[in-house]
Amino acid sequence: MPRKPRSKSPTGYFHVTLRGNGGQLLFDGDEDRIALLHILDAILPKHNIELIAWCLMGNHIHLIIDDPDDRKSDAMHAIAVSFAGRYNARMGHIGHVFQERFWDSPIKSEEYLLEAIRYIHLNPQKAGLAAYDEYPWSSHREYLMSTRSRPHITGSVIDALFPTPRSYLQLMESTPSLPYRPSATAKVREEDLCEFGAAIVQSVAGCAPTELKSISKALRNEAILTLRKEGLTIKQVQLLTGLGIWIIKNAA
Repeated sequence: MPRKPRSKSPTGYFHVTLRGNGGQLLFDGDEDRIALLHILDAILPKHNIELIAWCLMGNHIHLIIDDPDDRKSDAMHAIAVSFAGRYNARMGHIGHVFQERFWDSPIKSEEYLLEAIRYIHLNPQKAGLAAYDEYPWSSHREYLMSTRSRPHITGSVIDALFPTPRSYLQLMESTPSLPYRPSATAKVREEDLCEFGAAIVQSVAGCAPTELKSISKALRNEAILTLRKEGLTIKQVQLLTGLGIWIIKNAA
């Protein structure tokens, strides 16, 4: 059965996530992270894609891109192949490094773009890795540099959004004007269920779906309710989180 076409973005902006196959770690050390950033620098411009923001986590990466020509599928494939080839050769690994299909969410307004930038820069803090302004593997620090100094992101969009570093910091320090949750089609595609659900749980509870068992009941229920409101069935939530059916029903 052919895949359904990906969602379009009226702005050209997308939130893209690439995940390690089966949840495997993508980076053995800083050398791997630097290599991936160089791969992004080399490949994205060839597809007329501008990198707006990025964050490298342990087993996944977040990118916000400007893709006016709708070429992200080819670009993400090239990035995955390039990094996987290097990773497999260095680690003696055989097989897929990334999940087969990247996950993407259209960003439909400038206001939502601002919240997406805040969301991915706060990701390490929500995951308990480090304060967002101390985490070295995101574009946060590049937002505080001059345009010419930014090694991994281009500045035209960012300069328009944030004329000064202080204007960016004001966004990070302010209360969100709207809750950011990566969007998707009304009916969740089965092949995208893991990525879609994980993004929702991360945005609500700051953890992976399978970690909902170990957090507070109130936060767990909020995440379950959000998954259900986004169209996931009770069975899909159960498969995604590993929670019992009565816990899911009682939360709803």
